Amino acid sequence: MEVEGLCSICGRPAKLHTCHLCGKLVCSQCMDHRKGICIKCAGGREGSAPGSGDTGTFK
Repeated sequence: MEVEGLCSICGRPAKLHTCHLCGKLVCSQCMDHRKGICIKCAGGREGSAPGSGDTGTFK
């Protein structure tokens, strides 16, 4: 079931999905759909979209 509202991570208005770990309602950009969890639970950084290649690590 999709809900419309503000994303718990980025604050954008969108159709929201529920993270299976923390229960936050997040937009598609802040959701790792392969894992069914938000980017926070997946270890991503706020502002980096899943699949963007940004792993949040320094080289």
